[in-house]
Amino acid sequence: MHSFTGSTATGKRIAAGSAEGLKRVTLELGGNDPAIVLEDVDVRETAKAIFGNAFLNAGQVCLAVKRAYVHADIYDAMCAELATLAQAAIVGDGLEQGTQIGPIQNAAQYEKVKGFLDAARADGTIVAGGQAIERAGYFIAPTIVRDVTDGMKIVDEEQFGPILPVIKFDDVEDVVARANASDYGLGGSVWSANVERAAAIAARIESGQVWVNQHIAIGPHIPMAGFKQSGLGVEQAEEGLAEYSQLQVINIKR
Repeated sequence: MHSFTGSTATGKRIAAGSAEGLKRVTLELGGNDPAIVLEDVDVRETAKAIFGNAFLNAGQVCLAVKRAYVHADIYDAMCAELATLAQAAIVGDGLEQGTQIGPIQNAAQYEKVKGFLDAARADGTIVAGGQAIERAGYFIAPTIVRDVTDGMKIVDEEQFGPILPVIKFDDVEDVVARANASDYGLGGSVWSANVERAAAIAARIESGQVWVNQHIAIGPHIPMAGFKQSGLGVEQAEEGLAEYSQLQVINIKR
């Protein structure tokens, strides 16, 4: 049994290497997790929640919000609130009191994230952040990018860093299709004052876990699985434990 959490590219290599011996695999891989924000939300409170779940661990969380689809009626207000939060965030050493956002984990990923900043500048409007911080270590200012859409690198690829693209929509059918167009399907969320409406939309999102008015609400008792190229098998809960067991049937006739 091979169990792996990491990138989709590495997961594919592990699956290929496991094939010769028919080793079973559990793979929790990449994600490009959408948050769909409907027009009836409290913009300020929802912005706080979206920001916290996008920039947790400097965005280096597989289930973090990686792209926010915001209804046209509140798009400008939401972008402004997110920008305010990003500008006020304290970036620094996690051992220092008051730090909210730490560094990128390694040099290679730091360079990759800077490439996403270049893409953001080329294709969208950066309303907060947008640059590396000149200090020892791999620090990136929390970045909010607006006026972007599907088909752009900053939206279609997983940044795995402190960058959040905000995409405008005005039709629910369209935004569900856009959210599902990704090769990934790890997590996602829908935000609305109407929980029933949000839950109905959430049921149409092709992801292993979809939350309503929250994000990254996980626990050891809740199964976690990925659709499409976000993984194979299940982690956590009884279903996750079953991945490590072998079914045997003993059939007796007397």
